[in-house]
Amino acid sequence: MSSSKTHILKIDLIKGLAILAVVLTHSLPYDGNFMTLRMLSISMALPIFILLMGRNMAASFKKHQYLESNGLISSKYFKNRLKRFLYPFIPIFMLSIMLGIIFNRDIYLGILNLVGYLPLPGPGNYFVTVLLQFVIIFPLLYFSYQRHPRLTLLFAFLISFIFELFSSNLNAFNSDSYLYYANILRYLFLITLGLWVFEGFEPKKRIRSSRESYLVMVGLAISIIYLMAFSVFHWEFPFFNNFWGTEYPTLGSYVFLMAFYPLAIYMLAYRILPSNSHNKLVRSIQYLGKASYHIFLVQILFFAVLYNPYSIILRHELFGINHEFIVGLFAIIISLGVTISAGVLFYKYEDKLIKLIDMVYDFNKNLIDIRRSK
Repeated sequence: MSSSKTHILKIDLIKGLAILAVVLTHSLPYDGNFMTLRMLSISMALPIFILLMGRNMAASFKKHQYLESNGLISSKYFKNRLKRFLYPFIPIFMLSIMLGIIFNRDIYLGILNLVGYLPLPGPGNYFVTVLLQFVIIFPLLYFSYQRHPRLTLLFAFLISFIFELFSSNLNAFNSDSYLYYANILRYLFLITLGLWVFEGFEPKKRIRSSRESYLVMVGLAISIIYLMAFSVFHWEFPFFNNFWGTEYPTLGSYVFLMAFYPLAIYMLAYRILPSNSHNKLVRSIQYLGKASYHIFLVQILFFAVLYNPYSIILRHELFGINHEFIVGLFAIIISLGVTISAGVLFYKYEDKLIKLIDMVYDFNKNLIDIRRSK
């Protein structure tokens, strides 16, 4: 197997496991007894996805030569990225409106829709908005990193730190918390670590120098101390935004401080996951990784409609059960069964949806041209 295929299998496996963790995170309530365990495990799924954004786009830039010799970004980059972002998003957007009407929910139609906020928003919707911003700013980040990698890492850290420091004093963030936690500046350092791991760790599956190893270990120690202090002692920085308190472990934490923990998880997974396998389970998880964006979009709508399957089953004693452990097991089975199945089907038949969207676009364009010619 070629090197590129080796990378694809490992990355897809990580993405497949991460999307399973995302659904698990949203299917269960935030139980204070398991907060630390949850925070150190499945709640790291979205930070890992954000790290992967930087890693995968760096690989894409290197493969497709999006950065031209004159320093300009190829127009193919924006065309390809926006198509991959918008084609799955448009049908989800339309379905969001339909579900809001069917279930008699409040539907949001406003300026935030332009940045990925769904009419019927659900858990994780902020990631879509972050992804759109990422497409726009990544070329500049990549350009900077190729010329000054260490300075870029340092400035990315400082930008995320300064953003957290001043965001609590900005009225816009205080009046609408979505503008805060969907802002890419929160995740800039984590994204930049994605570039570093692609060029500085993956080629040899080890860190290049003792200095870098030392910095990663110090960063990991700080991340773990912070995560433990946050989850166990409910400690937060007094000068930073505290929108969620300790109820939402990942959103309520400061990403630049805990960034080395998802980095360490990724590095460990990259070393131990197989480079090649014909095992059906491994191949199934790999396929989930390929379909992860589609599954993620589907789970937003699923949880937007059901809110919390665990609470619904427990409150109404569905299936004749009221034992918390059994209820949790049913909530997981239902959530995974629906979101994974629907997301995989969505991914599998996306091409047909794309053709349908293109047909509608071409029809409208031809109709406008005919009217103008008259």
